Amino acid sequence: MILIICENILATKTVALSLGANTEAANGIYTSDTVTVANIPPRFIRQTPLCELAEGEYPFMPDKFRMSVTMKELERQLKPLFREAGEVVFASDGGADAQARFFNICRHFRVGCPRSRMWLTRLSYGAIRGAFHFRESGRHLHRLAQTGLVSKGMDLMFTYNINQTFLHIGLPEYDLTRQEAIALDYVGDLTGRFDSFNGIPDGHSIRVNVNGGEGFESEAVWEAEEDALAVADEIPVGKTVSATLTVDETDRFNLHFHTLLTLQMDAFNNLGFMPAQTLRLAQSLYDKGLISSPLTRCSHLPEKLRGHIQTVFPDTPGYRWGENDATINHHAIITLRAIDQDLPEKENQLYWLIFNRMKAVVEQQPTRKYATLEFKIGEAVFYRQWELTGEAYEVTETGSFQTGVTIADAAVYPCDAPVAESNAFTDVMCAVTSKAEYVDEMMHTNVPYTLETGDYGSALDSLVRKGLVTLDGDDVYLSPEGQYVYDEFAGREFAEMVLTWQFEANDLYEGDQTGRSVIEGFSSSLLCMVETIDPEAGE
Repeated sequence: MILIICENILATKTVALSLGANTEAANGIYTSDTVTVANIPPRFIRQTPLCELAEGEYPFMPDKFRMSVTMKELERQLKPLFREAGEVVFASDGGADAQARFFNICRHFRVGCPRSRMWLTRLSYGAIRGAFHFRESGRHLHRLAQTGLVSKGMDLMFTYNINQTFLHIGLPEYDLTRQEAIALDYVGDLTGRFDSFNGIPDGHSIRVNVNGGEGFESEAVWEAEEDALAVADEIPVGKTVSATLTVDETDRFNLHFHTLLTLQMDAFNNLGFMPAQTLRLAQSLYDKGLISSPLTRCSHLPEKLRGHIQTVFPDTPGYRWGENDATINHHAIITLRAIDQDLPEKENQLYWLIFNRMKAVVEQQPTRKYATLEFKIGEAVFYRQWELTGEAYEVTETGSFQTGVTIADAAVYPCDAPVAESNAFTDVMCAVTSKAEYVDEMMHTNVPYTLETGDYGSALDSLVRKGLVTLDGDDVYLSPEGQYVYDEFAGREFAEMVLTWQFEANDLYEGDQTGRSVIEGFSSSLLCMVETIDPEAGE
């Protein structure tokens, strides 16, 4: 008998029906002659909090972590299933954190038979049967579980010891996670840079209107207003000057399918949903079989899903199939079928947000044309760029052409230096995530998506709920409480330390590290950080 483990009841029922296990032996357990599908919620096994193990010790850096079963009745129902199983299969869309939970379950029930994994990126009958047929096994799944176990262990150590440090130096206990601390550090640095800006204009630029209304601004900025005025006085208002029109064509993707991050950003900007709320709604849509897994960082689709997309959008001129790194188990968020049930309003809104992004991606022009108009007056260069669409796209040839513009008026305006950073909530989400993903990419760990160490949108959301970060409109700032915490971290490069050890943990997936060495190294670095913040730690 093959025993299949799922982590929520809707997925359990769908997997059971798709594989013919439609007899409910007990609540959440479905059987057939060859397959049993059981629902084991993530909370089935509880990882003992360090505060229960430390017995007041501070700092506390354990090398082992205890587990305990919280659902005794379910445990009694599961014991004979594990005892009789010839193979145990884990069916989930989660990455290393989910694989770690499966590892703990198998260790608890002393599983000695083969173990394998079904990647449930889509809860449709065909996709489930395909995932079952091509289920994975091998040492890499064990290493993936080790990555999750070590990551969770680092989370426990960080949260416990940082909380104790705060209490010891007179700050409240905020239950900061590693991801929240990284996000808080980024917002603090950003807030400091914005606070140092005095609001005094850095210089002056020249703006001109041509051809009855098109606006152009000078590339150059003059520090002294009189210098800008001297240049502006030389602009021949009312006359025509020569200009160059350049038309370029590109086939680079203009729009991408949703990832978890871009879905959270899109939902915040268009629907006002906070990131954690977006993830919950998306997970509910996934459980109902309406969308693919939201736990993804990939913004493309594989060639194998071309037929599915073309049943909804027969013509997909704007998408280059097969020219990306997406796979059937690792791809962007898409809708799977039409809504055939009454949905809560917010789930309905999120579904159509995903659908409309899909429509925009596949219906975008396969190639796009951009026009740049540039002219020069003395040493001052003016230019403007725009995309050609509709009839203009069809009739305009690519190349460089000489033309002329008539100057309608010109004026000097004070301007600030360009700001390279933004404190808009979605921009901060993107920047923090990109920082983490850049380190991951440079280290080439390629670990399947790990929610607990990659969802910085929800980390920022949590900081807002804890009162450490405030939203002023769409802009993010530290609250006074957040400033107190940030001041203890500032200048100590703790975010770099935390990120470095997370990707050391991710390197377990490549087989180049051991879990014990990563935990020991992280413990030493964390201890140094704690003692820097609180010199009396351990005394």
